[in-house]
Amino acid sequence: MQDDRRILVVGGSAGIGASLVGHLGERCSFWSRSTAVDVSDPDELQRASHELLTREGPPFGLVHCVGDFVESPILSSDLELFDRLLQSNLRTAFMVARQLLPAMAAAGRGRVILFAAAGAGEPGAKTRAPLYFAAKAALLSMTRSLAMEVAGKGVTVNSISPGLINHEASDDSVHARLAKRVPLGRAGSLADVLPVIDLLLGDGGAYITGSDFVVDGGLSLRGGSGPSQEASLRGEQD
Repeated sequence: MQDDRRILVVGGSAGIGASLVGHLGERCSFWSRSTAVDVSDPDELQRASHELLTREGPPFGLVHCVGDFVESPILSSDLELFDRLLQSNLRTAFMVARQLLPAMAAAGRGRVILFAAAGAGEPGAKTRAPLYFAAKAALLSMTRSLAMEVAGKGVTVNSISPGLINHEASDDSVHARLAKRVPLGRAGSLADVLPVIDLLLGDGGAYITGSDFVVDGGLSLRGGSGPSQEASLRGEQD
């Protein structure tokens, strides 16, 4: 990848986001509350975006890795939880895209990756975390629509939907229970996710847009609630 292909990771202080920041090295910067950029705050996001575009110009790659996870039945959830999950998983992606994609499109190049969740786009009830999966399903729809909006400007937009991914913040008891259901016989690792990101950010991803890449060892093929990201992306904005 060329030196001028800068990558911005939104939510890079934990989980997959943090691993991606370390993997990409010097060509990568990241936003999270730990770097004083709360992307859920419109004013703060606008300030950070203006500073980035003024200092460096539009990034070549934009990876959105924000997404709170909560298990709660719909009728047991209050409006505060509903708003929190929509804001964390969907609204932040919309606001970041709105701030940065126009500049990327004007530059005539760019790669956008939004993190969804394995099973979110499949039919059937999501009984474990219905509001979370509803937000991620909406994110998948927004990914396809964004891809169409900017395709003619040389910008690709895709999503990655991880399932059960082990990392330093994983819940070992949850993974031990759910890994038995994975058709490939194990939980995933960061080494299973990073090559997909490399593909989409690299030359091999130039002709891929509007697609969702499910990395779950086949678990979502079983249907039902599907796997979760509870230990994969939780806490990146903390």
